[in-house]
Amino acid sequence: MSQKRFRSSLIICILIFSNSFLFSQPNGNTGTNGTSSETEQEASKQEETIAEKKRRFLESGQINVIGAKDDDIKKIPGSANVIGKKILKETNPIDSMEALRRVPGATIRYQDAVGLTPNIAFRGVSNEESRKTLILEDGVFTSLSPYGQPESYFVPHIDRMERVEVVKGSGSILFGPTTLGGIVNYVTRKPPEKPTFNAKVIGGMNGYASSLLQYGGTNQTTNTGYDISYMRNQGNGFRDYQGFRVNDLNLKLIQKLGEKDSVFLKYQSYQQEAQSTYLGLTQGLYWKNPRINPARYDQKSIDRQAAVIGHDHTFNENWKMITRAYWTNVGFLFRQESYSYNNLTEFGFPARPPENAVGVYAPDIIGNQPGDVIYMLNSTPNRHSFFKTGGLETKVEGKFNTFGLDHEIAFGARMHYESVNAANNVFPYPTLTKGLTTQQQNRNARAYALYVQDSIKVTDKFKVIPGVRYEHIFQGVYTHRRLATADDVTKGYANTVGQSILVNDANETYTKVVLPGIGLTFDITEKFIWFAGAHTAFSPPTFSTVQNPALGLGYKLSAERSNNYETGFRGNITRYFYTQVSTYALYFSNQIVNTNEAGSGLGAVPINAGRSVNRGVESNFVFDFGKFAESKWEIPLEFTYSYTKAISTTYVPVGTIQNADGTVSITNQPLYAINSAGNLIKVNTNGNYLPYVPMNVFIGAIGVKSPSGFYARVEYQYFDKQYSDLQNTKNQSTDGSQGVVPAYGIWNADFGYEAPGGRWSIFVNGKNLEDRVYISGRLPVGIQQGPYRQINIGATLKLD
Repeated sequence: MSQKRFRSSLIICILIFSNSFLFSQPNGNTGTNGTSSETEQEASKQEETIAEKKRRFLESGQINVIGAKDDDIKKIPGSANVIGKKILKETNPIDSMEALRRVPGATIRYQDAVGLTPNIAFRGVSNEESRKTLILEDGVFTSLSPYGQPESYFVPHIDRMERVEVVKGSGSILFGPTTLGGIVNYVTRKPPEKPTFNAKVIGGMNGYASSLLQYGGTNQTTNTGYDISYMRNQGNGFRDYQGFRVNDLNLKLIQKLGEKDSVFLKYQSYQQEAQSTYLGLTQGLYWKNPRINPARYDQKSIDRQAAVIGHDHTFNENWKMITRAYWTNVGFLFRQESYSYNNLTEFGFPARPPENAVGVYAPDIIGNQPGDVIYMLNSTPNRHSFFKTGGLETKVEGKFNTFGLDHEIAFGARMHYESVNAANNVFPYPTLTKGLTTQQQNRNARAYALYVQDSIKVTDKFKVIPGVRYEHIFQGVYTHRRLATADDVTKGYANTVGQSILVNDANETYTKVVLPGIGLTFDITEKFIWFAGAHTAFSPPTFSTVQNPALGLGYKLSAERSNNYETGFRGNITRYFYTQVSTYALYFSNQIVNTNEAGSGLGAVPINAGRSVNRGVESNFVFDFGKFAESKWEIPLEFTYSYTKAISTTYVPVGTIQNADGTVSITNQPLYAINSAGNLIKVNTNGNYLPYVPMNVFIGAIGVKSPSGFYARVEYQYFDKQYSDLQNTKNQSTDGSQGVVPAYGIWNADFGYEAPGGRWSIFVNGKNLEDRVYISGRLPVGIQQGPYRQINIGATLKLD
């Protein structure tokens, strides 16, 4: 019934929105006095160059967060960065995190071989599985479930991209829902103007191999642009049993219909098979051999089919409308073998291997510390989910004049629907592929968004850019099978706690939020601007915070919010010196944290109690000695420095929580508590640093490129120490899950030659040249190390 209402609402909204806009569209009037002769209109049309028309046509398939033209970044009312084609071509990053760690303010954390599950965020926001960072491809969602399970189990491969856009300020008003951790938009290449075949082949250490084949062009007779690509990516990873294979097929078609319309189709078929695991190493195992991987049978499989259909209509030189309908269908399978540790028993001795243990991983034969030995068990839980998402977005962009003020406005609406059929199965042995279903849920979300942003040119140099976004979200979780609680046993529904029982539980919640923002820009020079902004960002509750996925308990939490402020400047001070410096303050409220983290005695359930203040400075500088000397050589010296101080303000002596029935309860929060290991911990974490936020990050690089096509680049990256928990635990726990993540630095180098016109090239890329063994994080479980030394050799070929 809900799907029928959604479809009906979708059709009605399309008709109303389209017709209302058509009735109110300008009648070709472009002058400030509302009149314009046909001669003036014809003259203004002729001013548009053929090259500009071609560019607009070939970019029909893209919704940009920033834009491809040099002046586009000037329009962003806040911090913005573009990872361009040149740096992607020279460094050939293996994964997205390798590229994005160069963005000021970025925090990244590895938990698998090549960032297949990326952990990306900005400005001290949690980077766990990128759930608080909005990741897009050509302006369209990439998450399997953007409103309900925003974890990024899928991310576009960086090899296919022409550039990557990052926005962290008030420019995010136009996008949503999740904007706490910034916006990352991957932009694919446009169809070439003439038929062109491109090939890129890379091979390297750790069994790494990648090949990308692309063919595209534009038929001038039929006004059709087309581009098809196939990518194969595989490797053995940096630990034992960490192999992966990725196949990625993409098709893009653009058809011009007359002078004002173009239609667009994009299709993707993506398959991933990876020996991914959440299980890291204990302290002793890491010291013994950091390549050990006890979870040899863990497996992640993703089969993603996605399509986008679009229509662009130009009403006149000042107004255009962009419409996108999108759909995804994803099968997701994650098999994880059960395990336990040799923790202390009630008698004070390390636990012996359980009866169902099928593997023992210990640092030494005897004398191992409690928590240092991992026992792999013959039980293998399996998460099996099917995701379906779909939606329609219409956006209008226009220019007009009121009371002598020029406006550039963008406004639009989006309707989105997603459903998830999730089941947990348990296999009785790691190598089996069939087992018993223990939990089963259907999860649905419907969301409607409206947004508007207006850039008002107050003077020739000063702009005021107000905007607002409205999100209306419905989330429903319907449990059909779950694990029994003690209350179920008391009522006679189950014989034992943890038994799988059939139920018919439902929890539904609505979230309505208005997100205002305002930005200011001032052109100090033609290419150097000052900017400032303030906006409200938010992240909706996920399905797991609507209801406990295992026990079916309703939480009904509010959305996470933050009030963000920033100011800074960016641009070319001279033609050889570029800089961007910004300072910011983010005030978070309603963060969803577990009650044991907030200091409550209610048990580990999520509540709206998290608060923090994130302050920092971001800067990057590029000085080109070649341009300075008026030489044909390029010799850029680059520096990026980020200072981030993210402090917890969560603790209050008397806190409140929102109950499942919507009522509010008061809970006393003590100063100290006992954790699961029996240790006394400080609950008052006010003033403590947030986990996984390095205070200082420095990246320095120098490159050189000759007029003949030879190029080289050397780079050093430094990341400060990080805490792994809100307690700011300094000493490392034996199981590796707690303790400081030490600071580390790595060296990278790139060398290559590109023939004139880009006809062919050869290159060598070296990453972590010193083969530095370092801890990247302690999540999800235990020590997860960063990538080891990786040296790749590759070549490209272009035929046109």
